[in-house]
Amino acid sequence: MNECINETMNIALDNYKNSKYYTSKQKRIDFLPHNSLIIEAIWEVILPLQSYTSIQNIGTKLGFALGFTNQLDAIKTGAEILSLTHGNLFDLELTDTGINIIPKITNPDKTENPSPEFQCPAKWKNNRNKYGSVIMGYQNHHDDKQGLDALNLLQQVQWEIDPVVLTTECPPIVQTEHDFLPTYVKFIGKPFHFIWKFDKRGRSYSHSWQLNIQSQEYDKAILSFANQRVTKHLDNLKIAIANHAGLDKLTWDARLTWFNHQTSFSTENFAEPILGRKAIRAYERAIQNKPSGYLMGVDATASGLQIMAALSGCKQTAKNCNLVNNTQRVDIYSEVADQMNNLLSSDEKVTRTLVKKPVMTHYYNSIDIPETAFSPTQLNVFYSVLNNLCPGAESVMETINHYWDSSTTCHSWVLPDGHVVKVPVSEMIDCRIEIDELEHRRFTYRYNKIQPSKNFRSLAPNIIHSIDGYIAREMVRRANKLGFELVHIHDNFLFLPDYLQIVCRLYREIMSEITNSNLLATILSTITGQPIVINKLSDDLHLDILTSNYMLS
Repeated sequence: MNECINETMNIALDNYKNSKYYTSKQKRIDFLPHNSLIIEAIWEVILPLQSYTSIQNIGTKLGFALGFTNQLDAIKTGAEILSLTHGNLFDLELTDTGINIIPKITNPDKTENPSPEFQCPAKWKNNRNKYGSVIMGYQNHHDDKQGLDALNLLQQVQWEIDPVVLTTECPPIVQTEHDFLPTYVKFIGKPFHFIWKFDKRGRSYSHSWQLNIQSQEYDKAILSFANQRVTKHLDNLKIAIANHAGLDKLTWDARLTWFNHQTSFSTENFAEPILGRKAIRAYERAIQNKPSGYLMGVDATASGLQIMAALSGCKQTAKNCNLVNNTQRVDIYSEVADQMNNLLSSDEKVTRTLVKKPVMTHYYNSIDIPETAFSPTQLNVFYSVLNNLCPGAESVMETINHYWDSSTTCHSWVLPDGHVVKVPVSEMIDCRIEIDELEHRRFTYRYNKIQPSKNFRSLAPNIIHSIDGYIAREMVRRANKLGFELVHIHDNFLFLPDYLQIVCRLYREIMSEITNSNLLATILSTITGQPIVINKLSDDLHLDILTSNYMLS
């Protein structure tokens, strides 16, 4: 059957290649590889499909798979080839709004992202290997230095499926038995590894489909470290259970007190009930001196603000994101809501839930989200409160915005471990694509075009995220040197429970080093090519950081 499909596509491709076209199109056709490689690429982009998708999506992937680097050339050529080769492997559906690709042959095991591997994945020695580019995103690859050693350490970690979670917990309603059982069951009892990659800012991601630590609660709970240990520090497991119950904003002692007053647990009321039940089982096994692969996790409390406080040396900002020692664990979102309510009338009061997203996105230069969330009166109070609570973060954001280069197509800088960040500058463009081979049918194609821009708002979040990525890489390296495994989901660090105190210490030390450096000035000097001096708001914040309690919580 496949041979017949391939021969039909081969004939169509011969006719396509042997026709005469206008100059720009002829240049694209002449660039195409041998028919066998085109047919192989068509199978590669169609087989993973489990339902219909737009021709814009598949056409672009096909074009890039054939070697085109210009996005318009890729979509035009890919769409033309799909228009000529449909009928057996896939159909075309013409609608009032566009063109859809409908697969006729699907393979649920053929996915666009790789699955976990039973053997340790090939080490990253260069920025490309058999898994493709180490940097995700078709426009983002470059050959400058990346922190490959950290990825290789993450890839060495052995994982296993938790059979208790698989057999006793219900997966999310969006998943069906067909979706998850074939993926999970084949890994039961067999240790496996994830492939890891970077995004353009240097943040690390486990690269897998369905089975992935960077997912929702059920998918996290079903994964355990294969390297199991007997937990000796029972208090750490008590804290973990309290965290899953939603008490992570209490002090360490208050969490322990809560646990010790429990005679039984009603996990249905937990913030994370599946993970809570898993932690309770780990606690019970520890009491029985039995090993567990349960991963305890702690999050940075407002990591973006912590980084901005460190870059600016601002003790006020540091205080409000737990970067310095507090008798209580500060929650910046509750603090903002409380201070706003002190200045608002009773009918304008706000909640923590309402302010959380505006606070988070404000420091990434968002204007729309705060304006949508608040009334004009609330908005004015919101900005006033933030200026008072986090002056250093405001200063960092404004400083970075000032150094946006509106003439470049790429901003680049280097992190302390030598990792090079290159962030292309692009604008979202809409254009009309006409397919001659489909009776001149047209569709709108929206894409990011690499070009200079005056829109400066992305630089601040990209710099902060790149530093967040550096911190995570350093956490992985330093944990490895101390002989234990640590993985992360951005600023959420996962490890065997006995290492809680060490993980918190490592984070304090890294943040102290950043605070005591001239990292922001170095980054901006690299971007501009000119020496930049940043005057910090204090010169001893790095010492205060070393005694803090709740930077991770």
